[in-house]
Amino acid sequence: MRPFGTPPVSSRAGRHRQRGVGLISVLALTAILGIVVASTLALAKSSTTGAARENRGEVTLQAADAGVNQYISRLVEDPRYWDHHVDAAEDPRIDPDGVVHPPGSTWTPGTLWTYAGPPTTWTAVQDARFGQASYSLRVTPPPLGSDVVTVQSTGRAGQEGGRARVRSVQSQIQPTSIADFQMISNRSIKYGPTSVTTGKVYSSEDVNHRGTAKAPVYAQRLVCSHSGFLCPSSYTGSDIYEAGAFDSTTVPSFRDVFPMPIDFQQFTQTRLDVQDAAEAGGIARNDPSAHGWMVQFLSDGRVRIWRIDDSPGLGHRIDRLSCPETLNVPANGAMYFEQSVVVSDGSSLADDCGGTGPRDSIVNGRVTIATKGNVFIGGNIEYAADSVLGLIAAQEVVITDYTPRVLSFRAATLAQGGKWRTNRGSDDGRHDSMTYIGAQATANGGYASQFLRREYEYDTVLQRLRPPFYPIIEGSWTTRYWREVTPPS
Repeated sequence: MRPFGTPPVSSRAGRHRQRGVGLISVLALTAILGIVVASTLALAKSSTTGAARENRGEVTLQAADAGVNQYISRLVEDPRYWDHHVDAAEDPRIDPDGVVHPPGSTWTPGTLWTYAGPPTTWTAVQDARFGQASYSLRVTPPPLGSDVVTVQSTGRAGQEGGRARVRSVQSQIQPTSIADFQMISNRSIKYGPTSVTTGKVYSSEDVNHRGTAKAPVYAQRLVCSHSGFLCPSSYTGSDIYEAGAFDSTTVPSFRDVFPMPIDFQQFTQTRLDVQDAAEAGGIARNDPSAHGWMVQFLSDGRVRIWRIDDSPGLGHRIDRLSCPETLNVPANGAMYFEQSVVVSDGSSLADDCGGTGPRDSIVNGRVTIATKGNVFIGGNIEYAADSVLGLIAAQEVVITDYTPRVLSFRAATLAQGGKWRTNRGSDDGRHDSMTYIGAQATANGGYASQFLRREYEYDTVLQRLRPPFYPIIEGSWTTRYWREVTPPS
């Protein structure tokens, strides 16, 4: 008989089993809680690491974008900055001879370059939570016939301890070229009642248009349609100005569109760039004993050049031509003449080797001629497919007396220091009509009254093909596209 209060043997065994099960439950629960805590800590750590990585990635992308914007600011100050300098934030350039040019050095215009390996030049932009952010630049110059500069900026952040994030962006940047305008004049411009302009027109003074302007017109002072030469007041009616007009009185105004009016003095650098490129890999001529040079473009992609002798009045006539030399149009498109140059010849003059004119031109290629003197138009100028011609005169662009009775010529032209004009100021009875297709820029206005009839047409080809090294307008860069790309390796 068991003592009073003593549980049966079976009850004690059950409680032992219950205590065993409870211990196991506690241990299991503790293990589960441990796993949950460990998982939570791991998740928190992972989330923190992921957030840090994501933030580093965003900082890296911002650093790369800062590099693009910084390079654009350089282009605003110097429209051909890429052709003059290796940027301080740019990887070393390697020229065609294998010479390495370090960041911050000067560059010879017209020279191509390459880069080697992954980025090595890093410029800091900020000290951030995830490490110092920096960027490295690589620049691709415009292809021949284009002004589009391609900038690739690679950003880097969190570089300490091997945790660097690297991302790269590419942006294509394009300026406004003077070839985008049918006419740019540093003086007032007047168009008669029968005139039709199809390209943009710009004047640093007045634009007085009595015909039809199908593209926008910009005048720093006044736009009008008046019988006099200068504008007494503003008139921008759609009956004349179909695409709108902007002057000092309109809203928006001229200054809203051009905060920095066009400065003809800036075009001097362009002419010097052509000279440098011509001397480096194009065609350059300088003979103080010559009265000038004659150029004829051939349809097969070559060009003939004559030295002009004993001919002091190139606008009136040419008295003597040397024997010609025939060369390929240079690959970099640069031709420079220290003396004045005549393009094409409408006369029948024989040269020293017996060749006779006329010497019309068919331009096959993309080329710019620049001269420290005048550019003279002596005969017809046409284009082969995908071709374009730029003519830059430090002084004037002059249409000569010996052009054919019916003249047709095509080129983008710049008279930096004088007029765009005919050699005579009135009809001489020997010139019926002139058809000009291109883009004019002239410091002092001009005229073509030597011809009984004149037709001016903007060359829409210039919207996609630009003459090499042709002037662009300061402070006018726009971004064509922006995209993330694979970093250089």
